[in-house]
Amino acid sequence: MSLLFGPIVLNDRAAGSDAPASAVGEALQRGVLSAIGACTRPDGRLDYAALRASTEWAEATAHAAALPSARLAELDGRPACLAFWINVYNALVFHGIVALGIRRTVWETRGFYRRVSYRVGGFVLSADDIEHGILRGNARHGLLRRRPFAARDPRLALSIQPVDPRIHFAITCGAQSCPPVGAYRAAALDQQLDLASRNFLNQEVTLDGGRVTCSKILAWYREDFETAGGLGAFLSRYLDAGPAREAVAGRRRPCDSYRAYDWALQHEPAE
Repeated sequence: MSLLFGPIVLNDRAAGSDAPASAVGEALQRGVLSAIGACTRPDGRLDYAALRASTEWAEATAHAAALPSARLAELDGRPACLAFWINVYNALVFHGIVALGIRRTVWETRGFYRRVSYRVGGFVLSADDIEHGILRGNARHGLLRRRPFAARDPRLALSIQPVDPRIHFAITCGAQSCPPVGAYRAAALDQQLDLASRNFLNQEVTLDGGRVTCSKILAWYREDFETAGGLGAFLSRYLDAGPAREAVAGRRRPCDSYRAYDWALQHEPAE
């Protein structure tokens, strides 16, 4: 694990597994959520020291060790691929926070999303690779607007196209302003993504004095919503009936302003 500038591969100690890739991804994320639940104190803060020493965390990292042998070609269809990579992304981000001893924000580690990585099915994939290269269909991102995978990069075959903008409410970058996450399953994926979108948007899209304030996620990934028919139509679909939904209906720019993003850790440390 390189701590200077290169990739930080968190599951270099690989362990073979005969389980299907979809089962490994779901078990990994369920293991992470179990460890978080076991070590969250009554005040809502997470005891990271207890988590690192817990059997639940040992079990979660054991599932991460099975990822290098995951048979990605056996992921059957778009829902299975989306569920698998959503689970792996969420587990990777939290695993990186724990492994690097981050205390306040992921920005304590330079290039966190570009560097924290898993070996998955023969590939090394960073958080950025999974989010932008796979889940967003190799979309451009960042200041340089580069695509994660070049034309001859074998990882390009993993890209899921077209993008489903609901993924933005199912993945977490580990910050307070990110959506809460669960474990995703192919068989229930559509319902899970609908629920995640509805819950997040009804909390984050607010109306005050006729002005609509939104999460910055809607600004950062506006292209993804436009590809899926437009942000206004998307918000009208998922917002509950009421003033906020009425305010965004038919508007060229549904959001008047965007809420400042809180980059403090999503799970506040207890110690």
